[in-house]
Amino acid sequence: MQVTVLGLLMVVAVAEFLIGLVGNGVLVVWSFVGWVRKFKGSSYNLIVLGLAGCRFLLQCLIMVDLIVFSIFQSSYWFLRLGDLWVVVSQASLWFATFLSLFYCKKIATFEHPVYLWLKQRAYVLSAGCVLGCLLINLLLVTQMGFNPCSAPPGNSSVAHPAAHCHYLYILQLNAGSGLPFSVFLISSGALIVSLFRHHKKMKVHTAGRNDAQATAHIRVLKSLVCFLVLYLVYVVASPYSITAKSSPVSLTTVLISETLMAAYPSLHSVILIAGNPRVKQACRSTLRRAVRACRS
Repeated sequence: MQVTVLGLLMVVAVAEFLIGLVGNGVLVVWSFVGWVRKFKGSSYNLIVLGLAGCRFLLQCLIMVDLIVFSIFQSSYWFLRLGDLWVVVSQASLWFATFLSLFYCKKIATFEHPVYLWLKQRAYVLSAGCVLGCLLINLLLVTQMGFNPCSAPPGNSSVAHPAAHCHYLYILQLNAGSGLPFSVFLISSGALIVSLFRHHKKMKVHTAGRNDAQATAHIRVLKSLVCFLVLYLVYVVASPYSITAKSSPVSLTTVLISETLMAAYPSLHSVILIAGNPRVKQACRSTLRRAVRACRS
């Protein structure tokens, strides 16, 4: 019974990986081509390029972990893979935060001096926060490298004590996601307030007509809410994945938690494609060309 469950979980994980591979691959190609063509003033393409690239790498790390965990769980280099996982995960969250800031800057309608000041300096402040977080993570990873956990001398009965200590350290390192997640929530909240104010202001003037500004607000908020749900599932499942790898090891818990976590980088790429008419149009034209090529 357990073997059947594990097999089904691996099938789901592989399906998520393939969906994310196609989705993030499409976003990488589309955003890179758009960024090269525009170059100046193409911050959206650059953000999507970084986001899709981080998601692709995050998916690969999850799949590698699922495939080789049972074999190399006590290996030093496999433990170091967890450090890379945390850095990539936080980088992915920062790019998602940049995307929410981009939406807030382009769509939200506020006239408050503080908002206008933040709007002019949003990318500079965000870049400073990213560099600060990366520097802190680098220092923590370096400290862990110079002070590795080691087994008590002469005590071979303790099962993988170094791994247990390292996974606790990974849990602490994950706390660095608090800052970008808080910024994401603030920018998303600003969009909700902006939508409410805009709807209240235009309630009479746009009666019976299509309100393009409100439509843009709602489309963006749907994308952000979907991201929030997927990310919360990822965050909730992450500690189970980490603690299940320490003694005693629970392979079933690892597979369940990491299958849930894999939905975050794979499904959000599909949501981004579905929410962007230009990307959808590019996908349709590519599929038409592929079908014509196959028929001919």
